[in-house]
Amino acid sequence: MRLRLSRQQLSDLLDAAGLVTLDAAAWCWCPIAGLVVAGAALLLAGWVIDR
Repeated sequence: MRLRLSRQQLSDLLDAAGLVTLDAAAWCWCPIAGLVVAGAALLLAGWVIDR
C-alpha cells in the first residue's frame, strides 16, 4: 500500500516536524545545535515544497 500525500500535506507535515524538532532543541541541552539545524532544514524543505 502506497501512502499518497499532496504537496500541501507534505509541506504541512515537514513544517510540523520542524517545529517539533525546534521545540525539542529548546528542552534538551545536549544536542541543541543538531536539533536546531534539523528543525530549520525541515522547515525550509516544507517552505520549498509549498512554493
